[in-house]
Amino acid sequence: MGWMKDLLRKGRVMYIRARVGRCETVPMCDCAVVVAPHPDDEVFGCAGLMSRLKNEGKRVELIVMTGGGKSHADCCGIDEEELIEKRRELTRMAATIYGLSEEHIHFLNYPDGDVQFSNENTKELMHTLTDIEKAMTGKELAVFFPHSLGEGWNDHIHTSEIIKQLCASIFQNAKQYEYCVWFWFYGCMNIDWKHAKVVKLSDEEYRKKQEAIHVYMDALAPCGKPWSGNLPKMFMWAMKWKKELYFEK
Repeated sequence: MGWMKDLLRKGRVMYIRARVGRCETVPMCDCAVVVAPHPDDEVFGCAGLMSRLKNEGKRVELIVMTGGGKSHADCCGIDEEELIEKRRELTRMAATIYGLSEEHIHFLNYPDGDVQFSNENTKELMHTLTDIEKAMTGKELAVFFPHSLGEGWNDHIHTSEIIKQLCASIFQNAKQYEYCVWFWFYGCMNIDWKHAKVVKLSDEEYRKKQEAIHVYMDALAPCGKPWSGNLPKMFMWAMKWKKELYFEK
């Protein structure tokens, strides 16, 4: 029955793509803060946007909540610290493709699979966001985080909840956007169409996004699987779209 589920998923993806085909473009800001639950989510969701912003000389700050240390938990017993370091190395490598330098990447240590507001890392996250807000006073700021309903993974949903809660006190005037990663794979149809926006990727932006994705997918752990884990073919197909979908909050 797996093929039937994939067929239904493809139909849903194609329907959503057609429905948002004429949406307005996400306006470019002076500084974008992209918050990713795991190393690689930033590329799947926002690589085209980040590439455009950097090409226009704008500031991008990337915050990665976890090290993604559980991606091989049911696989081969790779040491978790080694896996985290490798995935973070891939994040840095991918970032060079779309133009982000290492000093603008912030790695936090929330436990993979258990991102919670109560975790001690939330204090560091608050400090990081506050420092960015102070540095960008008077500038137009936008914050990007995972879709709050359609992502399916707790870490993605909790990341969204945490960032929205912190934005209420730290980034009161910043625009907020939800981006889509596992949204394309799961069956969420409770979609806020009127707030949907897209980024239509140029050939160069699309090339950079696909190259950044391959950084993650082509690097193999000793067991022969990507460090990020094996991702569904249907999911990877959805990432071939030459647009990115966002929802303004």
